[in-house]
Amino acid sequence: MSPLLPVLLLWAPVLQAAQPQAQPPIFATQVESVFIDVFLLGESGRKRRLTADDFILEDEGAPQAFDLVPTDTLPIHAVLVFDVSGSVQGPKLDGLRAAALSFLKRLRSGDEAGLISFSDEITWLAPLTGRLDEVRQALASLRPGGATSVRDALFSALIMPRSALRTLVVLFSDGEDSMSWLGRAQIEAEVRKSNALIHVVAARSEDFKPAARTPSSSLVDSADIRDLRALAELTGGSLIAVTSPNRIEAAFHQIIDEMRDRYVLRYDPTDEPRPGWHRLDVRLKSGKGKMRGRAGYWVEAAPH
Repeated sequence: MSPLLPVLLLWAPVLQAAQPQAQPPIFATQVESVFIDVFLLGESGRKRRLTADDFILEDEGAPQAFDLVPTDTLPIHAVLVFDVSGSVQGPKLDGLRAAALSFLKRLRSGDEAGLISFSDEITWLAPLTGRLDEVRQALASLRPGGATSVRDALFSALIMPRSALRTLVVLFSDGEDSMSWLGRAQIEAEVRKSNALIHVVAARSEDFKPAARTPSSSLVDSADIRDLRALAELTGGSLIAVTSPNRIEAAFHQIIDEMRDRYVLRYDPTDEPRPGWHRLDVRLKSGKGKMRGRAGYWVEAAPH
């Protein structure tokens, strides 16, 4: 039996209720356009607004012609994926709710949001919708309890929204993955196939202990945090570590601010791309400044 089958059987009622015909959001065999979210970091992001002439884009080392898409024409489709395991309670849960409400308030007309909660169960509390009051009501229903299944929850966030949408996945978790069916390699394969942009807010439990004396900057990231950071960076996103409940909201503000300031590159491959992973490289033509962007895209093999 495939290791994915128990997961799919477990989630079948939830998946059917949310999106009866949902499929993993993948690039088709015939790739018409590839979109790359690019974030300028540090001083690079404080200069004049750049144009397409300021960037170089390569697909497997080959330079590509591309367009720059105005970000104000692109709605945000945000899937909030929240850890509600037993350790997320009291001030931590209050801080998470406040951060999510503030995030929703910053969305604009035409944007959408949805909400998934996870512990040892995964629940689609609000499907993607422009009726944000429904998401706010779902936030009020969050109740902590149970273990943690981060990878399975991320998988559900990738496959449940409508496949045509380019989603922003904002995942919050405060603990180690103790319940997921999926392993590291399996969730990485799904992330590579997805067109989602993933940002992670990680609230490391040791940072929240009042008696902790070790500065958070000197703490060694756990294997799960390192994995989540690598998965987010594959898509062009990032992991933000927070050390207290009142810093969760600032992390959510950072995500939405970066979304408004990002650049989106679009190009059309001139030849039929081979199936599999295509490595992308985006850099500034000047060679100066740091940036973060999607590492590549996936092309499905033609069905036999």
